[in-house]
Amino acid sequence: MSAASRDDETEGLPTRSSMVRGSGILMDTSVAKRGVAKHSPSDVTLNFVSASVQDVAKAILGDLLGLTYTVDPSAQGSVTVETTSPVRRDQVLGILETSLQAAKLTLVQNGALYSIVPLSAAQHRGTLVDPGNSGYGSEAVPLRFVNAAELKKVIDPLVPENGLSLGDPSRNVMIVTGSANQRQTMRNLIRQFDVNWLKGMSFALLVPQWSDSQSVATQLKEILDADGMPTHGMVRIMPIRQGNGILVISGQASYLDQARKMVEMIDREAEGSQRRLFVYNVQNGRAADIASVLSAAFGGGSQAAGQTNLATAGTAGKNGSVPSAKNEFSSGSGNDVLGTNKRTADAAGQAIKLGASGEEMTVTADETNNALVIYATPPQYEIVKNALHRLDVPPLQVMVQAAITEVSLTDEIHFGVQWFFQARQNTYNMTQGTAAALVPSYPGFNYIFSNNDNIKVVLNALSNITKVNVLSSPQLFVLNNHTATLQVGDQVPVATQSAVSTDTAGSPIVNSIEYRDTGIILRVTPRVNDSGLVLLDISQEVSEVGTTSSSKINSPTIQQRRIASSIAVRDGQTIALGGLIKETRNDANDGIPFLNRIPLLGRLLGSTDNVRGRTELLILLTPRVVRNPGDAEAMTDEITSKMKSIEPHSAAARPL
Repeated sequence: MSAASRDDETEGLPTRSSMVRGSGILMDTSVAKRGVAKHSPSDVTLNFVSASVQDVAKAILGDLLGLTYTVDPSAQGSVTVETTSPVRRDQVLGILETSLQAAKLTLVQNGALYSIVPLSAAQHRGTLVDPGNSGYGSEAVPLRFVNAAELKKVIDPLVPENGLSLGDPSRNVMIVTGSANQRQTMRNLIRQFDVNWLKGMSFALLVPQWSDSQSVATQLKEILDADGMPTHGMVRIMPIRQGNGILVISGQASYLDQARKMVEMIDREAEGSQRRLFVYNVQNGRAADIASVLSAAFGGGSQAAGQTNLATAGTAGKNGSVPSAKNEFSSGSGNDVLGTNKRTADAAGQAIKLGASGEEMTVTADETNNALVIYATPPQYEIVKNALHRLDVPPLQVMVQAAITEVSLTDEIHFGVQWFFQARQNTYNMTQGTAAALVPSYPGFNYIFSNNDNIKVVLNALSNITKVNVLSSPQLFVLNNHTATLQVGDQVPVATQSAVSTDTAGSPIVNSIEYRDTGIILRVTPRVNDSGLVLLDISQEVSEVGTTSSSKINSPTIQQRRIASSIAVRDGQTIALGGLIKETRNDANDGIPFLNRIPLLGRLLGSTDNVRGRTELLILLTPRVVRNPGDAEAMTDEITSKMKSIEPHSAAARPL
């Protein structure tokens, strides 16, 4: 085989296709001698199901084969080795090696020592072994007739990933890496190309994207070998099922270009007519949510559940064939495709009609892998993929800083906190309703600080003139359009129904009990628009349990103060919600025991104190939009520094 220059490669080949043009320069090196490992034949049966690596190694390598072995401490997991019929002793190592690969482990031979190590560790070692060695390793394969660099480009799609590499260019050596079976397969593949009759020939490996290589090869051979064609008898065409490739060999490099164009043309005809199975890995959302959006956007029908045979719903190409399956799935960009001719799935799919022809496609959400399985024609998938790129975007996050406080209404702010805010240069409104239409309503009020004062500044200003009791000060991260809930309190049993049997005298009363949440309950749902405005749906409840005095029902009374509102606020601005005032009264009589209870005389021998208190529930909220991981990290650092700043340094110290 002749060497070829990279500059002479034909551009525009299908994806994963390679072409090598002949130049007539003969490459010849001596062939290394290959050793052969001999084993005494003996029939054995293996039956290990989910056994530990150590147990399998001891039973097979130690007890059965009598080999010296080690098991790397990091080689953990279970291994299944089963044979349906007796196998020869010299086949056991290959079977074990294949079974270890399922657990991402491999067998490495170093002289008389066999080691079981993680596959990743063996790949980094890059140990050169003899062809007869068992286990994972690398072999140097010298070539006689072909150029190693050019051959690698052709057969790379047919071998395992990282299975081929180039050795010393001056010696024309190729390095094959893998298990013993994989190395043997790659050696045999190289020998198929490294033959004398390919001397001076040009060849190409063409890989159809949408069609079966066997079908395309048949059509291509009929065209190029037709009577009267200049390519008649000048081109050899061989389908390669592994990798879905077509090997084209010719003495004229220009004929390879003709073959490539014909393969692309045949493949393109099948592309638009056949429905295929695409897998889109959702990166930033939930597959089920996106599937529902697609169904609604494209006018999807009702959800159909059960077993679906995708082959019966497909459309065959002009040659009546359906593409064979490939072991390739699309990534998040959705560039690759999995073709199939027989596949059933237990799934719930959304049937969506696209185009005037009314052709249906199916979108199924795989919640386990957070992926969308789409059965459609390539043009249909392109439409859906464009929509997916707009829907599957990183979600915004919002950090909500909150302070839930009780403010004592002293003489200076006897009429409420709203009068305190009015004296400052800010904007406020008495509100109850949505952000779009703020409806005045007393006693509640809504207040936005126009100069971006933060919560700490507001609390410090209030604490200078009255007593401020901070009930809770949470800081929550929540996804955009999701609800964050904070609850600190107890679940209180409340009697909702009482029943007694009328058939039996003296039957006990049976009460039905429900548990009610009490304490501090905050629910916030942020919605961020492109301009940075944050719409907040807020529900705040502060409830206490008291003794029932209005009835004889043996059930507690829940005293509740609750604010529910929707408000629009800029990123970083602080909003205050309040106006819920609670009044308490405490009457106390002091004096000489018993005598202070005597009418008229008791007033002369004692004193009466009537203490009244008024507190207002005040809620301060500051939303901060997190648009990227850097913002999240900065906010986390800010929270950490604030927590450290209020950390007590002595037993006497306490947080404000």
